[in-house]
Amino acid sequence: MNRRNRLRFSTDMIAKVTCLEEPGFSVEGRLANLSAHGISLILSKEIPVGSAVSVQWGTTNFIGRLVYCEPHGREYRAGLQVEDPIYDASPANKSERSPNSPR
Repeated sequence: MNRRNRLRFSTDMIAKVTCLEEPGFSVEGRLANLSAHGISLILSKEIPVGSAVSVQWGTTNFIGRLVYCEPHGREYRAGLQVEDPIYDASPANKSERSPNSPR
């Protein structure tokens, strides 16, 4: 059973992942999927759980905290929780409804 309550988008984009608590420690990774407040990553090296990290792909950059990092074959699968939403998860018609319209 999937306990996630946010829509997730699958992807396979190359990213640079930098551990902000260990200057100079960066690893290459791939974005496996995205949700409004999280990123699933495949990393070439392990990063300690709880670390603040920066994930950069193209001109996009997000900062968050690693909530898990576990072996995944020869790589590591990691989960990053971000503070600022990656995308707007609110229903599209919510903003179109006037405050006086019936529900």
